[in-house]
Amino acid sequence: MEKIEKNKRNAEGFDLTTEDFCEIANQFAAQGRYEEAIKLYERAIKIYPESLALKISLGKTRNLLKEKDEEEKTKLLEKFKDERARRDLLSSQFTSMGLIFLNKNQEQKAQECFRLSLFHNPNHIGSRLELAKSYYKNNDFPSCVKELKHLISVDPFVPEVHALLGRALFYLKNYKSALNSIVDSMILDNAAHRSTPSEIHEKFKYLLEKLGIHNRVERNDLVKSRLDLFNQCVQKLDLEKEAVLGKVGIRGMKDLMKPKVDDSIRQDLLKLALRLKVFPLLKELNDENLFTIAKKVREITLKPGEMVFDENDEGDDLYLLEKGSIKIKKETPFGEQALSRITAGDFFGEMNFIDPASRSADAVCEEDVSLFSVKRSELEVLFEQSKEVAVQFYWQFWKSLSRRTREANNMLKTFFEGSAGGPKAAMSQEEVSRSKNISIELDRKIQLLQDRGLSAKELRLLAAFSKEELYNREDLIFREGDEGDKLYIILDGKVRITKHIPGAGEEALAILEKGDFFGEMALIDNQPRSADAKAHTNGTTVLTISRQVLNEILSVDIESAHQFLSILCRILTQRLREINLKIIQWRLMSGGF
Repeated sequence: MEKIEKNKRNAEGFDLTTEDFCEIANQFAAQGRYEEAIKLYERAIKIYPESLALKISLGKTRNLLKEKDEEEKTKLLEKFKDERARRDLLSSQFTSMGLIFLNKNQEQKAQECFRLSLFHNPNHIGSRLELAKSYYKNNDFPSCVKELKHLISVDPFVPEVHALLGRALFYLKNYKSALNSIVDSMILDNAAHRSTPSEIHEKFKYLLEKLGIHNRVERNDLVKSRLDLFNQCVQKLDLEKEAVLGKVGIRGMKDLMKPKVDDSIRQDLLKLALRLKVFPLLKELNDENLFTIAKKVREITLKPGEMVFDENDEGDDLYLLEKGSIKIKKETPFGEQALSRITAGDFFGEMNFIDPASRSADAVCEEDVSLFSVKRSELEVLFEQSKEVAVQFYWQFWKSLSRRTREANNMLKTFFEGSAGGPKAAMSQEEVSRSKNISIELDRKIQLLQDRGLSAKELRLLAAFSKEELYNREDLIFREGDEGDKLYIILDGKVRITKHIPGAGEEALAILEKGDFFGEMALIDNQPRSADAKAHTNGTTVLTISRQVLNEILSVDIESAHQFLSILCRILTQRLREINLKIIQWRLMSGGF
């Protein structure tokens, strides 16, 4: 051990040959210390960048680390399964004990048992239903409704749950939702060939009268709309059943065979997949992943003037526009302010998909529209199963957000009269050389970057393949119109992103702090810089990564690429929200013109 540590210190002094580096790294690897070996290889490659042997050894060691990680992951998964089984067992036992206490009229102890059951398994239907019944019995209708809605999210096919929810909502005077739940319970009773309790029939009649639903057509429309929701759930289960049966090869079982209508469902899905294939966002997906998405999307048609969503909507759906056009706009005291226009083939809604919050603007149809929507939760499952798909999506998100950020930046110029003064001259050689190349220890760089949510492996990649630059206050890092070939990460100090607004002067678009990225747009779209970047404080230190190095990082490991791109997209999303707000502020300051 002492010999290895001594050799390591020599390696850090950069007085070893490539063979020496390999020998020391191999000793680390032999002891299972792969991360230290990788770190040493990466340092060696910076000294001997032409050494093929070092690069090959680095690749092999990364593979060994990956195998070790997979082995540990398998062990953890087995441990998790054992723990899950243990907790499911405890959950069932607490449920049974709770039922015993209920039979003895010891309701408080029964509730404690049901809560303990749900602590071990939050989706235990029996415990949650009994707990909801207890709340209902004690007139705690809000708590009852909360439990029942969770139950329905787990299993929507229990008529007793919908009936109880209808009763609770009725006493809360939420009559419309109560009617929907009552209808749901009647549909499920009918499907199971059970008679609906007379009490439910009476509430159904009362609620129809209360809500002014008098004629048969209105009642039929209500029942049909609720029935359609159940049919969608059944169709999803049917498709899941087909997938499972296909994997295990079970076919021809009379009680499990799919009805003939399923052939038409498959044909419909195939047609839908072909329609989705034309979208640039999806065209690179293989057939299996495209078919998976086709199962999850919802098709929507809207008329001119109808909203897809408004700025207070908290939805996180991603939308793909097949036909028509949509205006993204925001209302101001001077009327609407258009922010962007979506045309056929585009996607939108990605900002809330990437960074869930309330929508930042309205999306309004300009003409007849046909579009698809898919929920964030549905895509996240696919992303977890296939990081390649996630990377393809986030790469397209990066391109879209960069384009829209440029458009928003340029929109700021339109609010004030005055000459732009012509294009700015490129930075002089004196300005370019003003940045001081400095050297920062690898460990310090990693420490400075850790708050960005990157893994240890990704941090080392960024730190090992980057350069550092030092600026003082008001030093120009780059100028609007310059060619962009670097991504910057602030290690220390602050950076001000500014834009010259004709008639108004310099406007600060953002003040960026330690850990923030900037300059990333030029790397994705090869367009000139869209704003100025200046050091906002003395001693501002930035980490620079060139386009070539960034491409190498993204191609090294799909996990790293996914996490790196998702972080960039979150940053761009936050920045675009800020710029859109700035547009509204400048609209107001300019008097609405």
